[in-house]
Amino acid sequence: LYKSENDFVKELKYGGSIKSLFAVSDKVIKRGKSGFRYIDVILSDKTGTIVGRFLSGDKTDEIYASIRTGVVCRIIGTVDEFPKGSGSFSIKLDKIEVCSEGEYDIDDFKRVSEKDRDALIAKIESAIDQIQNEDLKSILQAFFSDARFKGEFYDAPSAKKMHHNYTGGLLEHTVEVLKICETACEIFSELNRDLLYTGAILHDVGKLRTYDYGPLSIEISKEGDLLEHLVISYEMIREKMRTLDIPEELSTKLLHVVLSHHGEVKNGWGSPVNPKIPEAIALHHADNLDAKIKGRLQSD
Repeated sequence: LYKSENDFVKELKYGGSIKSLFAVSDKVIKRGKSGFRYIDVILSDKTGTIVGRFLSGDKTDEIYASIRTGVVCRIIGTVDEFPKGSGSFSIKLDKIEVCSEGEYDIDDFKRVSEKDRDALIAKIESAIDQIQNEDLKSILQAFFSDARFKGEFYDAPSAKKMHHNYTGGLLEHTVEVLKICETACEIFSELNRDLLYTGAILHDVGKLRTYDYGPLSIEISKEGDLLEHLVISYEMIREKMRTLDIPEELSTKLLHVVLSHHGEVKNGWGSPVNPKIPEAIALHHADNLDAKIKGRLQSD
């Protein structure tokens, strides 16, 4: 027997046939160890995501071209474990059918932060109020006094796949990184709190232009693909500082903290420069800790 079409990702159990509705948010052709090609389809609803796998044989390209992203589809298949013994569930797909709008409630498929949005916003506003350095406060206010910017910042996702990849994800990630930085300042009182907090709030600001997103999908923008969010963040902050009289040494430190927050260059995570000051090291580890833990929690 097929499962109910109202089943959500978090309700799926291993080994059962399934006929249910999911949003198709991404697709990619992959190659197995023995050389066979197959299609991974990222399926999602408001409770999470799961990989659907088409073992498509010699029709891989044809089937791949027929799969639409950013729409709700009826999925027919079997909940399976892949790779075997990994403990990771996926859906072995038999069929995907695009649904008409009248067949579903779109709110069942919108992925939104589960955290209290007003509380997250209040945390950002409180942190800005606590900044004592007037130059750093003026940079933050230059961003957050803009109603359009605030709306985009509070709604944006933080990633396409890895972590906080849903509406409000950037706000949630920023506040979590900020809280980790607060703890770091309690432990290491020598840290420049104002510099670290400002870096924490603005470190991913470039993600507003890195992604094109809607209710059912997140895509990397052309600018995001060509420049990456660290560079875009750098340019956005630098542009704001051009309108302010910020001391050169302070502006250089803030830009360094932002540019190096993915850690050492050798990691290959996008940083163009190694973290070289304590605040940069603290922000890198706060960002990495939050991303890694959230990524693991989302995959469980």
